Amino acid sequence: MSAYVLQKLIRDVNRKPSCREAYFQSPANFAEGYDLTPAEREALLNFDVRTLYEMGVHGLLLRPFTIMHKMSDPDYIKALRGE
Repeated sequence: MSAYVLQKLIRDVNRKPSCREAYFQSPANFAEGYDLTPAEREALLNFDVRTLYEMGVHGLLLRPFTIMHKMSDPDYIKALRGE
């Protein structure tokens, strides 16, 4: 499994306002435009930060993505640690 497509989706949400808007309107519909594995899709739609990180999503992409979801720094660190 490659994290490339998953990281591309998150990068698009982070950097492109039109993608961000589409994602927040319907994450499931937005994700359809990317060739995600079932596990990647599940982690994304469940906003499972720990699993996304374990799948290889780089922290420089993941943290801005979690900030857009209003996740605090302490909660982000806890999620990465699996707490």
